[in-house]
Amino acid sequence: MRKYWLSVLASLLLVCSVPLFSILQNVMVTQDKPVSRQGIIDLRQWDFQRDGELALDGEWEFYRDRLLEPDDFLSTLNGGAAPAVSAMIQVPEKWNTYLSDNGTSQAKGYATYRLQAVIPEGDAVVYGLRALNIRMASKIYLNGQEIGHSGLPASEPSESTANNIPYMGFAAVDGGRLEIIVQVANYNYSSGGIVQPIIIGDQKSIMEHREFALFVDGATIFGFFALALFLLMFSKVKASRGITLYLGLFSIAALIYILTHGEKLIAAVLPGLPYEIVLKLQLASSTLVYYYLLRYVANSVNYPVPQAVMSASRAITAVLLLTAVFIPAQYFSYLEGLLLTWGVVAISFVLYSMIAGTLQNRKNMFLMMVSIESLSVVILFYLVSFSDMPLHYYVLSYEIILFGFFQAILMTRQYAASFLEVEQLSRRLLTLDGLKDDFMAATSRELRSPLQGIVNIAQTLSEGAAGTLNAQQRGQLSMVMSTGKRLSALINDMADFAKLNHGDLFLQRQAVDLRSVASSVIEVTRHVTGNPKLSFRLELPDFLPPLETDEQRLEQILFNLLANAVNYTQQGVITVSAEVKEDYVVIQVADTGSGLPPERLRTIFDAYDPQGASAQKLYRENGLGLSITQKLVELNGGRIEGESTPGRGTVFRFTLPVLNEQTAFLGQDYLEITGWETAASAEPVSGELELQLSEDCCTILVVDNDPVSLLVLSNALRLERHLVVTAASGPEALMMMQEQPDIDLVIMDWAMPGMPGLVLCQAIRERFILSELPLLVLTSGNRPENIQAIFEAGANDYLIQPVELREFRARVQTLLDMRKLIRKSVETEIAFLQAQIKPHFLYNALNAIISVCPDDPDKATDLLLDLSMYLRSSFDFQNRGQTVPVEKELELVRSYLALEKARFDDRLNIEFDLPERIRELIPPLSIQPIVENAVNHGLMQKEAGGTVTLSIRLLARQLVVAVTDDGIGMSQERIAEVLSEERTEGGIGLRNIQRRLLKIYGTGLIIESVPGSGTRISYAIPRTDPVLE
Repeated sequence: MRKYWLSVLASLLLVCSVPLFSILQNVMVTQDKPVSRQGIIDLRQWDFQRDGELALDGEWEFYRDRLLEPDDFLSTLNGGAAPAVSAMIQVPEKWNTYLSDNGTSQAKGYATYRLQAVIPEGDAVVYGLRALNIRMASKIYLNGQEIGHSGLPASEPSESTANNIPYMGFAAVDGGRLEIIVQVANYNYSSGGIVQPIIIGDQKSIMEHREFALFVDGATIFGFFALALFLLMFSKVKASRGITLYLGLFSIAALIYILTHGEKLIAAVLPGLPYEIVLKLQLASSTLVYYYLLRYVANSVNYPVPQAVMSASRAITAVLLLTAVFIPAQYFSYLEGLLLTWGVVAISFVLYSMIAGTLQNRKNMFLMMVSIESLSVVILFYLVSFSDMPLHYYVLSYEIILFGFFQAILMTRQYAASFLEVEQLSRRLLTLDGLKDDFMAATSRELRSPLQGIVNIAQTLSEGAAGTLNAQQRGQLSMVMSTGKRLSALINDMADFAKLNHGDLFLQRQAVDLRSVASSVIEVTRHVTGNPKLSFRLELPDFLPPLETDEQRLEQILFNLLANAVNYTQQGVITVSAEVKEDYVVIQVADTGSGLPPERLRTIFDAYDPQGASAQKLYRENGLGLSITQKLVELNGGRIEGESTPGRGTVFRFTLPVLNEQTAFLGQDYLEITGWETAASAEPVSGELELQLSEDCCTILVVDNDPVSLLVLSNALRLERHLVVTAASGPEALMMMQEQPDIDLVIMDWAMPGMPGLVLCQAIRERFILSELPLLVLTSGNRPENIQAIFEAGANDYLIQPVELREFRARVQTLLDMRKLIRKSVETEIAFLQAQIKPHFLYNALNAIISVCPDDPDKATDLLLDLSMYLRSSFDFQNRGQTVPVEKELELVRSYLALEKARFDDRLNIEFDLPERIRELIPPLSIQPIVENAVNHGLMQKEAGGTVTLSIRLLARQLVVAVTDDGIGMSQERIAEVLSEERTEGGIGLRNIQRRLLKIYGTGLIIESVPGSGTRISYAIPRTDPVLE
């Protein structure tokens, strides 16, 4: 409460300080200034240069019903009779009680005012007079000279012209006396005469007085104009309660009011405007000032103005406005009392509402109080002007400036608060939008997971995870899987469809080879479809310029169109063709399927089929695919259309722009087109980087038909100190791998002309397994069927183009580290095998050699050489690669068998069934341990011994190694123990080979045995020699 009263006192002090100063000034000036008595004023003690202008207040001679001129008073100088003075009238004051002879109030008529002034003797001085408000027509004479007039005073109303505009005039005066004669006529107003002082002074002081008055009115008008412009501009921004609108309209009304009062600058703005129009504007503007001020306060404070007051204000305003429009101006003055009363009532309610409102809500209380109080002083200023009291115009200017300043602060605060609220709401909206996106993403993930779970469960059940199924059950599960996959595709399409609708999907335009993309898409579609009755054709012209489009979105378009064709074509041919036009290419996807009816073709690209559920069941097999396809084509700047004949097939044609000459330039700028990002520290290069290879460098083969991509990839890998070899096509890559078999990693583009990536992947996997030679595939398509085809073709990993080089390097390093770990694991396994060489084998071998020495030294020498070969091969630490030549393994086997033959003599028979020439590679120590097992655990357990046979067969795609013996054989339990992961006594060599084969090739040992009859242990691995295929 204390803060409230402090705000009230501070606002009153701020608002009322200048008006109080004006009142004190009036009192002080009134005490010291000369006044006229009996029509004479003494100005000899008044220094106009020092004291400024002077208001000629006091008693003037008054001549009713006469319009006297200076000549009428010259007769007194010649001894003639002077005009009789009707009365002494107080100026300024209305003449109503002086104009009639009997003392009754009379406003209309004419009369003459006369004042004589005693001035200092001396040279001629230019004096000036300034009339402020003389109703309603006047003319002034100074020492016999007419110095100015406003309107035309006359004795007859028909001859008189009303006009009450402030004016001034000057005349040179010498001698000690000065005579002022003022003719006045009023036939239009309810009061007449000189109602405001006439100002006298020298030329300088009069001009300064007028300029100050013009400045005050001009500043006030400009202030209200600027405020009105500001408020009306923002009335649409915040028009919830009409605050800015009402305050803006109030400012316009106040502007018009000031234009028609005071200096009445409207006469300068619209010269020649009839004064009756000025009077109408005065009444209308006064009425609207009160009305809009009341409406503004009623809407801006929290305490409402009573409804009765608002209704009365509307009624009074309507009456006064109708009066201003339709009633002659000469009757307006009779409404002064009503207007004054209405103004007092309106201001009272304004102050009442303001005080009550600020008591309830003290936010911005001080600003609101200052603004309303300053407006109240302005209104009171003009109300007081009706009482003919002397006023200082700077009071009005101060209050208007004060109001405008504080109102601007108030509005600025309000708008700042509004903008802050909007910003907070915007942040909340962005947060909610982000939450919505998160919700959609989470929902999408949550939908995909159980959906994929359903599909996986159905697939495992179909494959017999819960037992054997009949044909009907498998068919039902197949329908479940098919429906789940379509629903998964629909979820992906919905995400793309939403992005397209909201304009959130942007194309990464680059030079795209249609042949490469189409070949890749066709191969993937053929692979996924798996329908032998359906064939695909790619018919493209020999010359096909690159397209300017997004490669990933082009793949999506082709996938959607091919999927649609597959849906309607159970058997037949699907053809992708193209035709080059001027600056675009027409791409066509045609099928020989069932076709579409005309009514369906018209809505084929609609997102929602208007034909209902039946049509959706029959034709909407591709979800939103075709609608998305249309939007993607249009986003690329092309168009798509379809035509179909039921029973004969469907054709879809779409256009895409050709890469223009400016964009087709392949230079350093092309790196941006392809989407590759180079490291910030890497300098642009035009050829191969000459960098020193690291000690543990790897050999990497990069396959891509785009020379710029090859350059970027090669440089990125060379910066990592790797040896990089490149190939521009699939056949060239296969040839490179044959010439350089020590390649550690292959990086290949999925979409290449000639041999697509899928075919190249399959060809590499026929020779190398996943762990033996990793494959990293670069693809622009991230559709599930595309990724599935990549992994099914044998890739270890993939990256979506455009590729960020840091991720690219990380994935490359991961694959290289994986291959190194596998090599390390193989070396560990080999070392483990080497550790299994038992000491008694050496003792037995040496004893056998010693026993042979006395009888057959040459044979002992051969046995020593075999033992040396065996040991050297077993402990060859420099040859621990994942594979070794077959001949190398056979040398170890022959050395081992020669030593064992020397020990067991006739008990051990050896047979070999080998091809004449073997250039294949096999895992090291993958034959000798099997042979050793056959000798020790098979043959030597029989007293008579037996025969061990080593057989190697070269099939079309496989190398089959088999070791057969006719020993004691193995039981099924023993076979299971040997092949199990659990450590048991004996069988370590076989278990080691089993584990390595499974890890490298995915297949292990095959043990066939009959107890008492012998054992056959074999394994089959992919061939590595393409010459013998």
